This record gives sequence, structure tokens and C-alpha cells, in this order.
Amino acid sequence: MIQQATTIETDPVLLPYLTAQNEYEADVHLTRLLNENIEPLVKNIIGYKLRVSFNSSSPQEAEDVFSETIVNLLTHLSELRSNNQQPIKNFRSYTAVTTYRACSEYLRRKYPQRHSLKNKLRYFLNNQTGFAIWEDDSEELIAGFSRFQHDKTKQATHSEIQNYQDKLNDFERNHLLRGSAQGCSLNDLLTAFFNWTEKPVEIDSLVGIVASLWQIKDVQSKNVEEENETALENLADTKSGFANELDQRSYLSRLWNEIKEMSPKHCAALLLNLRDEQNGCVLDLFLFTGIASFKEIAVALGKTEEWLAEIWNGLPLEDALIAKHLELERQQVINLRKTARLRLARKMNEFFG
Repeated sequence: MIQQATTIETDPVLLPYLTAQNEYEADVHLTRLLNENIEPLVKNIIGYKLRVSFNSSSPQEAEDVFSETIVNLLTHLSELRSNNQQPIKNFRSYTAVTTYRACSEYLRRKYPQRHSLKNKLRYFLNNQTGFAIWEDDSEELIAGFSRFQHDKTKQATHSEIQNYQDKLNDFERNHLLRGSAQGCSLNDLLTAFFNWTEKPVEIDSLVGIVASLWQIKDVQSKNVEEENETALENLADTKSGFANELDQRSYLSRLWNEIKEMSPKHCAALLLNLRDEQNGCVLDLFLFTGIASFKEIAVALGKTEEWLAEIWNGLPLEDALIAKHLELERQQVINLRKTARLRLARKMNEFFG
């Protein structure tokens, strides 16, 4: 039963879901939330941030960011319904912030040089007299002259930013002393740019504009999805190698520590399906090496040892069966596993370089 305290300072749009008397009723309200409040906003933000259009042939990168964002939101809503999280006062704002963060993380991984440029711009705007960087109502960072913030000058629209980008050659010829951005200091470049626009712009658009003017380009040897899958593929494809090579024990131990930090549903979606080249279960590798006990694995999955023992011989499980055990839809299981793989790949890359 959901406690009455749940309704305190909670966005009214969430109350039908949070106060539903049974799971069937909750699913009905959650579906309505997804269709009416979540998916349209998430797709709109991702479309703008990644410069893509959602349709029958949407780019895989956009679909991946979309799936990760939806999973994060659904996980938080589930925890909120169980009274494990603080109330959400403005759900639209929370959804927007979650989506912006997912987009920013994706762009950081895919465009490391632009990410470095973004950090440089943020430092400059925060420390250079006459400039400022601030947050709008959706906690999106906005950049411009400090007077723009004080005068509450309305930021450039999407179409205006596109117009700026289309006319960068004219901007260089007519507004920069040398007629070129190359060799131009950041102070001179941004001064000329904001004198030209007379409006602040959101920071990611400014990064793209400065990158274009300075001809900063990121070159990737392979796509982000391939990189993010590496850690888990190594685990599954070299099962016997990990077991026989002591110098790999630290890697496996670190991997298990990161897995334990995820939610039980993320762990289950990942581990119950994890298989080696012979389609065997990789989960017993943690037992074989002594990295994790049977009880620890059960706890990570949010299940009892008895439950785990009953399904152990049938591992790895197909997604439909995992969904049944977790009381989720099959696509939710797929999304959870994708998110888990992305998180683990990032964490392992950060730790081992």
C-alpha cells in the first residue's frame, strides 16, 4: 500500500500512478504517463540535442539514448512508488533534466574534443568579466554576456541557432578583425559572436559553433556502441581465460563490484542472460573464481537463494522468461540490459583506462 505521505509535494500528474491500489492499475497509469508526458518530451529533447528526427528509420544512437533515458525514468518511478525516493515536485522538469544529462553523457563519449572545448568554455564564461553562464528553467546551461542574464534577454531559438550556423562564413568575414576565427582568442571570438547575435545561446550550441569556427573535429575509430560492449564481450568470450589467468582476477573482481552497485533489475537483466561462445552461463564464473558467493549473487539479483537455485540449471535465460520473473515487459528487460552494459563499460574504462 502506498503511504499517504507520497502525495506530499508530488507533481499531480504522478499521483494516479503512485496511489494505484494494484499493479494492473499502476501499469495503466504508467502507460498513460509514457505516452502523454514522457516519450514526446524525451524525443523532442534528444532530437534537438543530437540533431536527429525520430521516425521509422531513426538513427541507432538516438534510439539508444532514448532507451537509456526511458529506463532511468521508469526505474526512478518504480522506486518512487515503493517510497524509496524523494517526491518529484515538477515531473516535466525532472524528465527534461534526465534527458539532457543522458544526451550530454552520450556526446561526451562520442566527441571527446568537443567535451574538452565545452569545459574550456564553461571555465572562461564563469571567470571572464562581462560573460556569464547560467541555468534556465530546465537546468540547461545558457551562455552569453552577463548583461543578457541581468536583463533577462530571451535566449536564441532553435531556428535562430541554425541560422547562426548557416551564416558563420559571413560572421567571420564581417565581424572578426582578421576575417577568420583561426588564431582568434576566445575572448575576442565570443565578444564578436554575442555582439552579432545580441542573444544568449545554450552551451551545447555554442560548443558546436566554436568547434566549427576553430575547425575542431572528433575522429572515432569505431562507434560508441561497439566500445561500450567491449567489457562484457571480453567477459563472455574469454570465460576460460579469466578462470586460468590470475592477472585477470582484479578485472573480474572490479567488474563484480560495479555490478553490485546497480539496481537488482539491472543486475538480473544483465546476468541472467549473460552467456559464453558455447551459449553457456557466464554467471558461474564468479562462483568458480571465488569472487562472489551464491548468496551474494542472489542478493545482487534481489532474489532469495532458493529462487536462484531453482533457475540456476536453466541459465542463461531468454528475455521473455526474465521478463516474467521480473514482472516486466520483454522490451523493458532489453532496455535494462543495454543500460547496464553501457554503465559497466564506462566504469571499467574509467578504472582500467
